[in-house]
Amino acid sequence: MTSQFDFILIDDSAFDLFIYEKLILKSGIGNSVRPFNSAQDALEYLTGEGDRLPKTVILLDLQMPGMNGFEFIDQFDLLPVSLKSQIKIYMLSSTIDTRDIEKAKASIHIIELLSKPLEIGTLKAILQD
Repeated sequence: MTSQFDFILIDDSAFDLFIYEKLILKSGIGNSVRPFNSAQDALEYLTGEGDRLPKTVILLDLQMPGMNGFEFIDQFDLLPVSLKSQIKIYMLSSTIDTRDIEKAKASIHIIELLSKPLEIGTLKAILQD
């Protein structure tokens, strides 16, 4: 793989954050991984970084307390275009709710809805495209 990305992980599960961080770093696809157990905290980080943010992949959990994945996307939409253009968002979920699946597909900010548990081979394949 020629390009590496910085990753932001947003998930309320400390276990998932730990596992995904280790898998990403061990696989060599990530330069760095910044985990957040709160979507609000991740938004504040993005706002603070602004134009300094490098090309970044966000792995966003759908179902979280407080601000869920779709609410994060609503707030993300309000960020400056220069910041949003640096970010690729993949939503993660184990949902089988067709409304959630269709809503994710309809979002201009969500590249793809990926099934949990995320397999690193799947992530590598989609990032090579």
